[in-house]
Amino acid sequence: MSTSGKSPRPAPLGEKALREFLSLAIEQGYYRESQHAEKDHPERNISVDDVVHGLERSGWKFGRKPVWDTEHQEWKYYIDTTDIEGDRLVVVLKIKPQYKRFEVITRW
Repeated sequence: MSTSGKSPRPAPLGEKALREFLSLAIEQGYYRESQHAEKDHPERNISVDDVVHGLERSGWKFGRKPVWDTEHQEWKYYIDTTDIEGDRLVVVLKIKPQYKRFEVITRW
């Protein structure tokens, strides 16, 4: 029995489950960008439309394995895709399954 008060680490979503989750969240508009994502890399002129386009593509792939964020007790997902113009786009997400939402932490 754990005395740390933290719940056990859930398994990360696999690619198929993450695609389904993102599709439903995008359809419902259950997503947002962090302040960091909105203001980082202004030279790229990346919009939320670029991010949504990239996440809706069937060709996105994991840029790397999901990483557990100990401080926030959640998985970070690194998605390698393309923006509306076809330029490479890396999106880092955190998933909030209990709310059926996701947040874009950063993108470049």
